[in-house]
Amino acid sequence: MDKTIPVYVLTGFLGSGKTTLLNRILDEAKTSKRKVAVLLNEVGDANVEGQLFGKDVPMAEMLGGCICCSIRADLGMELMKLAQEHRPDAIWIESTGIARPLEIIDAVTEASLYERLELKGVVALADGRHLLDRVRIGAGKTYKLMKEQLAAADIVVLNKTDLIGEADREELEQLLRDWNPNARLVSAVQAQIELNAIYGLEDSIAVKEHVHGEHCSPDCKHSHDHGDHVHADHDHVHALTYYLPGPIDSEEFESFVSRLPEDVYRAKGIVTFRDTASRFLFQYAYRESDYMRITPQKTVHDVVVFIGEGFSRHDLIRQLEHLTHQKKGGTYS
Repeated sequence: MDKTIPVYVLTGFLGSGKTTLLNRILDEAKTSKRKVAVLLNEVGDANVEGQLFGKDVPMAEMLGGCICCSIRADLGMELMKLAQEHRPDAIWIESTGIARPLEIIDAVTEASLYERLELKGVVALADGRHLLDRVRIGAGKTYKLMKEQLAAADIVVLNKTDLIGEADREELEQLLRDWNPNARLVSAVQAQIELNAIYGLEDSIAVKEHVHGEHCSPDCKHSHDHGDHVHADHDHVHALTYYLPGPIDSEEFESFVSRLPEDVYRAKGIVTFRDTASRFLFQYAYRESDYMRITPQKTVHDVVVFIGEGFSRHDLIRQLEHLTHQKKGGTYS
């Protein structure tokens, strides 16, 4: 009889450090000879972060939407494919930053009816500085979504604590305990946590704690209309995916990124610069950007993705076309 494959969900709002933690999980898996598969969800139409994972990592991609909404029906199918084709020791689902974890939990448990899969736990990350800002505002759809993601977790990681003061950290830790008293709370810098805290989760957690809606407070419920879920808590967040037609100037691009409006929470992409020989993966979250030289293992296109709420798609496209020094730039969706 085939072994039961544990499934873990990695959630958290945009820029909270999910991919950083997933890379640490994959590094540990190589060291311990554990075969880990990844189901990666991007709200844009391009898989950027997947370029960080080695070609030996079994991976499924769900692009162009959020797992819990427009492409939720595909989740069970992709999980079953990963299980049947690779028989990994564990599957990690990295959800897009705007996903509702309770919906993902429902989909995973449904897939377990047809394949030997078992939901073992949900790990939610929060960017300490971003969360603090949202707590100070105390309202809004993003605040409610962040609260729901953190309230649904078995392990809550308060990340990037080096960017906030000690008093602020203690305030947030107490708040997180109030939101989710049953979770294990870990404070971290650069998602550095002890992975045994994840793999040591009790077998019964997924069954007992993740009944649909059990963690959901009154202000994070969602409405139903003839069986269709209306996801009002994150329909204000949208993505722009723009395929660059060719190399761009590095200084002009860095200047463009530094001027991104505040309502762009997350940006990422693969770019080729005219003045360098390498291609770069760039990441942007909460006013900070990072560039990493990459050598893709397969053909990938130059693309940039922007995720936020209320920003002007027209303005960003116009600026991107200016970067390419042509009247009509790349394609976008």
